[in-house]
Amino acid sequence: MVDNLKMKNKINTTYIYVDESGTLPDPTDTVVIIAAVATTKPEKLEYTTKNTRNSPYKKIPAEIKFYRSGEKTKKRFFKNLTQQQIDIFILEVKKQGKSIPDSPLNYALLCWQLLIECQNFYPSTTLDIIFDKHFHKTSDQDKFQNILINLLGENLKIQQLDSQQNSIINTADMVAGSFLWSKTGKDTQFYDSIKDKVVIEKSLQWQKLATKYWRQKYKKTRPNRRKRPSK
Repeated sequence: MVDNLKMKNKINTTYIYVDESGTLPDPTDTVVIIAAVATTKPEKLEYTTKNTRNSPYKKIPAEIKFYRSGEKTKKRFFKNLTQQQIDIFILEVKKQGKSIPDSPLNYALLCWQLLIECQNFYPSTTLDIIFDKHFHKTSDQDKFQNILINLLGENLKIQQLDSQQNSIINTADMVAGSFLWSKTGKDTQFYDSIKDKVVIEKSLQWQKLATKYWRQKYKKTRPNRRKRPSK
């Protein structure tokens, strides 16, 4: 009975790995892509990285990053990934030629909209969100996490890990990179290979995203005005 309960709790947890491709400050990056890869079996995703590294061609570094990997490594990785039971969520944010500060608030806004989709997709599941550590300063990490919790609710478990400590996070980096290449017309083959795994693909303009946040924040902080009694 106890073993069955443990198994049920394990199944009811979905692990979501999040990373981005493109940068906020660089105006030459027309879009920023946030990707989330969800699974109930993270050990299977770890196998994807390990199996890719056991390449017959050459020795592959421990970290498999999209922009550091050659074409053969990419092909091998995505072939392995298509065999996994995963759900992929993609958010494309159009920067409209802006240079946007890479602050805890702005990065949280990008992740906020994607994670709302994850929450809606898994309404009765415990979500364990694992980010590739975006900020080096602990104070910035804390600000980022607190903003997300305020936006999404305190029932989320959020971790910010170095991808060298948890190689599974690189799965989200690979997915985000493949989508960016597909959108910019550089190469579509890698994203096409995993398109069947995509459950949400969404596009937003940065200005609309920021406006949505500030309107919501103003609505929460605005004092309730007493209605005048009707005559």
